[in-house]
Amino acid sequence: MLLIAPTMESEITKIVCPHCNEKVPRIGIKKGSNIQGLTFKCRRCGKLWEVTTK
Repeated sequence: MLLIAPTMESEITKIVCPHCNEKVPRIGIKKGSNIQGLTFKCRRCGKLWEVTTK
């Protein structure tokens, strides 16, 4: 299930492409959150990546 809700400003980690260091615009991960299965394709180098937090 996907839930999208309003939130307050907090400390975030920006997502960057590990190959070319391009930032994924307007996306951040809250400190302490759990992420599994989030994918993105880099606009600059075109590679597909998966984001997982522990």
